[in-house]
Amino acid sequence: MQPQTHKARRQSSLMASLCCVALLAGCGGGEEDASDGTFTITPGPGGSGIFASYYMATITRNWRLAAASFRDNSPRFQLQNGTFNINGQQVFSNPLHSSRVDYAHAVGLTGAGQVISIVDDGFRTTHEAFAGKSNSITGSPAIEDHGTMVASIAAGNSPYMVGVAPGANLAFGNAFGNFQDLTAAAVDARQRGAVAQNNSWGFSNTFINQTGYNAIFGSAPGQAWLSALKDYAAEGVVVFAISNNQSATLAGLMEALPVIETTLEPGWLAVGNAVPVFDDNGVSAVAFRASAPCLEAARWCLMADGYWTAATAATNTSYGSSTGSSFAAPQVSGALALLAQAFPALTPHQLRARLLASADNTFTGFTSAGTMDLLDGPGTFLHAFSNEFGHGFLDIRAALLPIGPVTLALADGDTIETKDFSFSTGGAMGDAVTLSLDGIDLSVSDALGGGFEVAAKSFATEVAPVSLATAVASRTLGKDFATARIAPLNPLADTFAAHPGQTLDLAGPEGRVKAAVLIGSGDDYGLALSQTVTDGDLQLDLGVKLARDSGSVMGFSGQGDTGGADMAALTVALTNDTGSGGFFALSGEMGLADLGAPRAISDVSLARFNSLSLDIGSRNVFARDDRLTLGLSMPVAVTSGAASMMVPVALGDGLSEVRSIDVNLAPQERQMELSISYQMPMGERSEMLFEVVHAENYGNRAGVSDSAAMIGIKWSF
Repeated sequence: MQPQTHKARRQSSLMASLCCVALLAGCGGGEEDASDGTFTITPGPGGSGIFASYYMATITRNWRLAAASFRDNSPRFQLQNGTFNINGQQVFSNPLHSSRVDYAHAVGLTGAGQVISIVDDGFRTTHEAFAGKSNSITGSPAIEDHGTMVASIAAGNSPYMVGVAPGANLAFGNAFGNFQDLTAAAVDARQRGAVAQNNSWGFSNTFINQTGYNAIFGSAPGQAWLSALKDYAAEGVVVFAISNNQSATLAGLMEALPVIETTLEPGWLAVGNAVPVFDDNGVSAVAFRASAPCLEAARWCLMADGYWTAATAATNTSYGSSTGSSFAAPQVSGALALLAQAFPALTPHQLRARLLASADNTFTGFTSAGTMDLLDGPGTFLHAFSNEFGHGFLDIRAALLPIGPVTLALADGDTIETKDFSFSTGGAMGDAVTLSLDGIDLSVSDALGGGFEVAAKSFATEVAPVSLATAVASRTLGKDFATARIAPLNPLADTFAAHPGQTLDLAGPEGRVKAAVLIGSGDDYGLALSQTVTDGDLQLDLGVKLARDSGSVMGFSGQGDTGGADMAALTVALTNDTGSGGFFALSGEMGLADLGAPRAISDVSLARFNSLSLDIGSRNVFARDDRLTLGLSMPVAVTSGAASMMVPVALGDGLSEVRSIDVNLAPQERQMELSISYQMPMGERSEMLFEVVHAENYGNRAGVSDSAAMIGIKWSF
């Protein structure tokens, strides 16, 4: 259905010399009976803090499901479903979906606490869609369908339909009285702190040129209105629907007014009507542009689907359907109210920039006419616009997500991107750092000043150990089974087992002096030396170990930062193994680590660490020359150590304060590993090994368990 332009009734007090005022409406439809529809919101996505439900680094699966729940289960959302037959193709329409209103409602955003000014031909202010709101009226507007529909799209809320910002209050103003009424509406909008003033009307045949400007603002009353508009636009956002003349070649005066009155641009938006071809990922094409192109207003112009079923003025419960840019504009006004609730620290002008920066312009047919810097102040944030579609389609979901790089402020006044602030912790720390940060939210900002709260622990990543099965296979299959079965125990042979890289074991002529050299990759390297003292069958090995860890075992690691650790430890082992009967080996280490710190961490103390293992067993148990071993170990873990983070801690209500957070480096629970290993010869050239291992608090992470079993057979030829 192609939109048509309807001329509205004028009151004689409006200057007769002016061109008539025209509502930018489309063809009207019949009323529909209201039906009761109830819907219970599903819980929003997880997180913490006041903005938790609003902050997602990207579109999460839970957020998609919550939005889909609205679309699929709410009759008030489904009320807007419709189709257009365009060139023989059926095109689906639902402005609540295509503008991503469903995603805002899914996280509880309603525009609560915000005011939207609606300047139009008239309203049924007693309509059920406006019940329960704190509304105001200036002038003496008539009771008309058009204004009633526009207001209900922006902020309506009834059992039958829901608008974009159903929790927002309204300021009704008369567009069809005289300039004094228009002035009063602008003054009222400013006094009430309205985030947007919606104008779904314009002056017929009055274009953006000096002639049109003089015709409207050449008189004292016109200048008074312009002055009031400027005062309001200095704080709020004026939204004007553009003409429904699809073939227009020159923009109307009001939607393009900042071309002449340039100071208005930061507080001005123009909105056109177009039917998008879209899915839940975005707009792919434009099925039909039903309004004029943006033209001279392109730099501050958006598109939205203007086909709506909304409140009408016949009764307090009447509804009807229509299309036009008149009904696209209040979607943008409602969107500003939603964003004002989500980002209370931002001004309406900053919210306007978010809508333009997040507009979807990735669809086929969008031809860039240039880019616009949407940052007011240092830096730049460029967004492309076209003469036909402006910045693209309204996308509230994208406006709620971080736009551009996300940063946080440091104590020295510098800012750092969150990707450069993130760091990881070595396995010996386990979950110590993330537990220290649990329940603390940090305040971060995107490129357009949008404030979000992010769980502090999300910046710390625990180096996840490989699965126990992988670890067992790696340390077992690399052995010579026969040698491992018959050789006396060497408890210090695995002194670098936790480190990445290869270990070269060396021994002196009599085997009393041993050495192990770690040949790692990058910054991983080490040297261990030990001296053996014997007393009969008992053997005592005392030694030292020096190592450099790049961060996987002991230290921190972060992008572009120095991390890791320099480690020094004393090693000791007590062994009794004759090579034929029973045996045991008790070994351990105790040391200190000097930790390098990434940008996020400061005041790092020396870390103490240790490890302990016990192996007992016997040979010739079930078969000749077999070997059965029981093992109990506590791999290397930090036992004490502390650090701090100087970060902007979120206090709620958009406030934050740079504080020092104490960080414990020792895990609450450490890994305990129990193993059973059995080896036996299967013939002259074959060996079999079977091993079962179970670990509690795997990776020094409380409550994490893992188990593995392996059987290996090796043949030699």
